[in-house]
Amino acid sequence: MKQLPDDTKQELSLQLKDALQTIECYNPSTGANKALSYSGTAGTSLVAGFKASLLGDSRLSEQLFAQVIPNARMAVAENKISHDNRYQYALFCYALLLGYHEQVNESAAVLLVLDIVKDIRFGAPPEFFTLLAHLWRGETDAAIQMLNGIEKLENKKSEFYIQPGVSKLVRGVVNNEPSLMKEGARLLFDKHLHTTKYFRTALENNHYFCEPVTLLTIVGRKLGVDVKANIGDTTALLKTRTFSPEIPANKKFEVPVDLVPSCFLKTRG
Repeated sequence: MKQLPDDTKQELSLQLKDALQTIECYNPSTGANKALSYSGTAGTSLVAGFKASLLGDSRLSEQLFAQVIPNARMAVAENKISHDNRYQYALFCYALLLGYHEQVNESAAVLLVLDIVKDIRFGAPPEFFTLLAHLWRGETDAAIQMLNGIEKLENKKSEFYIQPGVSKLVRGVVNNEPSLMKEGARLLFDKHLHTTKYFRTALENNHYFCEPVTLLTIVGRKLGVDVKANIGDTTALLKTRTFSPEIPANKKFEVPVDLVPSCFLKTRG
């Protein structure tokens, strides 16, 4: 993968600095909504940790990643709205991405007994997290049974997260079928890259990697399937605008990335 150009390093460093300042602004001890404050700290720590990883600062990246799960757990504990499951989804997603397997085990069990409440989502619709939970636990028959619903979401124009390719990738993982894995992943990568190409402002954290493919790669490894080895080249060259008002809005920065990044394929606990 190409090295970051110097101007991109400067831009990402400014974005990292902004994320670190945002973390300092969250104060659950004084905030009116403690769950939201803890959730904000967790999410921004993940963003900052990933930006530090892109910049090659593994020490800072790991320090920030270490803050994610404790704060996400506190967000769950402080949530006072019984049907608001987004904090549980966030905790599960973060634990998968950061390789905290004990937490993934616990969260998967919790998710499978939660009622699916429409319009309560954490990025992905709740059905996707339920599917991941089944796969993580080795309940592949239950996961396959969910694919009719997933395919309906793939074809829904208003659905921005579940895109064509998810069901193919899931079938490829369950059956350890390289051609299906590659076909599903390529469809998802193509849509992801199309979105980043025409994004009108600075790219957001979720643009720098393909979350559905990354999460299915993680659960695939739990099933003994090496998804990343079967889907071809996962690198890409993205272009982002700046957040800074001091830099012309039409200035673009090249960001070479791995859409299934190694920092999310580690086991940390």
